[in-house]
This record gives sequence, C-alpha cells and structure tokens, in this order.
Amino acid sequence: MTRLETFMDGVSRAETPAQIWDAVLPFAHSFGIDKVSYHNTPAFGAVPGSETAVFARGFPESWLCDYVNERLYEVDPIPAYAAHATEPFRWSDIAKLTPLTAPETDFLKRLLQQGLGDGLALQVFGPNMRNGYVGVGFASSDPDLSGGDIRELQAAAQAAHLRYCTLVPVATPEALTPREREVLGWIARGKSNSVIAEILGVSPHTVDTLVRRIYGKLEVADRTTAAIRGIGAGLIQPGNYAT
Repeated sequence: MTRLETFMDGVSRAETPAQIWDAVLPFAHSFGIDKVSYHNTPAFGAVPGSETAVFARGFPESWLCDYVNERLYEVDPIPAYAAHATEPFRWSDIAKLTPLTAPETDFLKRLLQQGLGDGLALQVFGPNMRNGYVGVGFASSDPDLSGGDIRELQAAAQAAHLRYCTLVPVATPEALTPREREVLGWIARGKSNSVIAEILGVSPHTVDTLVRRIYGKLEVADRTTAAIRGIGAGLIQPGNYAT
C-alpha cells in the first residue's frame, strides 16, 4: 500500500480520538512535520455553550497552555482565514492574504517570538458545517513539499476530521416531537403563529404552547434563532414545506 493508503486504513480502524492521533503523527513525520494542531469547531445548530476543541502535538507545553487558557484561538487569524480558503497556505503568508486586526497582529508577533517556525494551514469540512482546521508545523525552515505532498496532506486531514466527527458526535438540542418539528418547519418558512394554526387546523393557543416548548428545547428566545438552530441540527428541512 502507498503511504496515504496505509494512513487511510489506520484512520478507518480508529475507535478513539487517540487512535486517530496514532495514525496522524507517523504520517506527518514522514513529510518532515513535527507539529500538528487540530481545531474542531461546533457544528451549525449545536447547543449553546459548545466551544472550539483544540488538540495539538509537538508544540511547547507552555505555548499550548497559553493558547487554550488565554483563548488565543479567538485571535489566531490562521484558522479564521483557512475557514474561507479553498487551498492550503503557509502560516507565514497570512499577512499577505488578509487584512489583520491589532489583536491578530499581536498574536502573530507572539507566535514569532515562540520560534515555532513555519507551517501549512489546511481547512477540513464535516457534516452540518462541522468544519475544522489542521495546522502542520515544519521541522525545518524550508521543507521540500511538492504539490502532490500537499494534496496527500489535504486528503489525510480530511479523512481524520471525518473520522473524529464519527467518533465524537456533536451535542444536539433536545429532540422535538413530530408536531413541534412541523411547527418549527413553518416558522422557518416565515409563517406567523396564527397562520400556522390555520395550516395545521389547531387553535392559536396550541401553536403558542408548541412554540414555547420549541424555544425551551432549543434554548433560544426568538423565531429566527430557532429556525437557524433547527436547520443546522438537521431537525427540519424547510424546503419540504409548501407555501
């Protein structure tokens, strides 16, 4: 098997996130990569309070502690830009690719002071917009990575991300009843409570009660947020509701 095929086989057999790392690290090292970070962002529609999960190997422990405890990932421009990028890019090129805020510039200065060197940013994609970021840091200042090498890294990062999404299900809102899902579907279509009552052939009071229950289960306070969270969590398919 090729290097990538061996990696894919290892990832597909992984039963825990730790086993994913067991496949990722040797694969990365074969490219002259000694640092790997992975940011898993909350899925679209995830319950409130869900936060970005950050995993890393090969970085100084002091830097990792600061990165997580000081929430530096909130001002790190590299994952933020990668979320909108279609191609991998060097960490060192970020200032050329996008305007930076003062906190982002300060972060890059701090990163440079750590002497972590350069690396490659890779965006990965998952279900319900459960996207992520993979950063790989070079062991040398100028690694000899071909276009084929970079495509291999992209494919490997994507496979590892999807396996993680499979092994670590996202926290979703409390399940809605069929009737609540139906009401939420009409909310997503912009219908008022009175109109929904007419469509369903029930009283406006019944719809009001159902809407309050939906708000409670989704932990929202308005119709727009309820619709967004319901669609993102796969609770409704608004296109199925004819007007």
